[in-house]
Amino acid sequence: MKLTDVLPMGHLNYSETLDQSQTVKGITDNSNEVKPGSIFIAIKGYKEDGSIYIQQAISNGAILIIGENELTNLTVPYLKVKNARKTIGQVAKKFYKDPSKDKIMIGVTGTNGKTTISFFIKHLLEHQGYSVSSIGTIYNEINGEKIKTINTTPNAITINRLLTTSTDQVVVMEVSSQGLEQDRLEGIQFDYALFNNLQHDHLDYHHTMEEYFECKALLFQKLKPAGTAIINNDDSWGKKLIERLTAEEKKVVTVGEEPNNEVQILTKELNHVLVNYKNNEYKLRTPLPGVHNLHNLTMSIGVAHELGVPYEQVTPYMSDFSGITGRFEIFRLANEVTVVVDYAHTPDALETSINTAISNGAKRIITVFGFAGNRDKSKRKAMLENVCRLSTYAFLTVTELFGLTIDSLYADYVAIRKDCQVEETTSIIMDRTLAIQQAVDEAQPGDWVLLLGKGHEQYKENYALHTKSDQETVHYLQEKGNQLSTLEH
Repeated sequence: MKLTDVLPMGHLNYSETLDQSQTVKGITDNSNEVKPGSIFIAIKGYKEDGSIYIQQAISNGAILIIGENELTNLTVPYLKVKNARKTIGQVAKKFYKDPSKDKIMIGVTGTNGKTTISFFIKHLLEHQGYSVSSIGTIYNEINGEKIKTINTTPNAITINRLLTTSTDQVVVMEVSSQGLEQDRLEGIQFDYALFNNLQHDHLDYHHTMEEYFECKALLFQKLKPAGTAIINNDDSWGKKLIERLTAEEKKVVTVGEEPNNEVQILTKELNHVLVNYKNNEYKLRTPLPGVHNLHNLTMSIGVAHELGVPYEQVTPYMSDFSGITGRFEIFRLANEVTVVVDYAHTPDALETSINTAISNGAKRIITVFGFAGNRDKSKRKAMLENVCRLSTYAFLTVTELFGLTIDSLYADYVAIRKDCQVEETTSIIMDRTLAIQQAVDEAQPGDWVLLLGKGHEQYKENYALHTKSDQETVHYLQEKGNQLSTLEH
């Protein structure tokens, strides 16, 4: 592709030194990936400015540098832009020939439930005969191949490259507020956009709930002209979004308990939800426990039905759903103790996870959880209060340090435990694996041990048991327990 075909509009004649007939071999914001013929885009990150890597990019063969700083005397042409992140999306869209226009694009946003809804949608559509790629938190899956992911929403170059590689008909994408705010989806357009909820999270980044909401709402400005929004009308922020999109004359499908919703939730029971759609009632059975997953399934069929999945087929289609790593993942120990690994890390999600265990017959609940280093501190008191109100006992431990020291986080735990007056019902064990071991050792038959906050994620710290995830720690303790049982007999 020629350079003139890739540059953003309005910049075609900016430099007499630029040979616009040059062939572009690639685009990147990583100087290590620059090959001869590449465009390098210098991004101002939160830790460092990509401009410091410009000389390396030139040495590696870059034919054009794009950035936000005033730079002169470079040995290759330089294009100064107002927003380099947005420019990445514009250039990637042109270089990869606008791949989102050729796919059925489904974007899912919300504080909680994005991953589960995405997995549900993919499963339903595949049963209907579609081929489906997914881009999200746990992994990306393109043409049936699972690819490791770093961010929930990759940057625009990665997204366009994945879409170009995909031969699948549908792409389901988890869309984070940071991804939207950082223009990682610039140039991507969606056929369907889902809003599930907005709850207290990421306020260290967004500062206010209003700012957080406005970032989420950006997804719905990326709908194709005939695109459809599917929105949870039981969420107060969802109602606000519905009003806005309706005023903009966008097509909106609402999901909720009120009679005026297109998909009305009539009742929620332990493992099924009864919904009304066009004056017909359907019982949808969820393969995952919890009232929240009944709602997640209802949101999922809201878009899947638009693509031809019959409501009466939802329960049979979901009967072979195998679960999701780190999303209320259940382990049964030999001593009749149930252990759950779940990603819950907001006050509402913690409450929902514990209530799910209660509704499934937990005798006692022992919860292992913690706070994320330097991240959003404004939600911590509500997190601890919710856990202690619903659990029999709790262990505070490390979720992830994010640059904070163990000693600093420990001091935070001591202070907040005192502030919430829960010293008698909580212990602090900073080694996560030892906290899990202690919780399992104290559990009795019929008890549930909830390991919350990490979900599918690997540990970033080195712990005493030398395991790499909550799942590995549970497996280690399972094997240890089986060996002890053998010895006792």
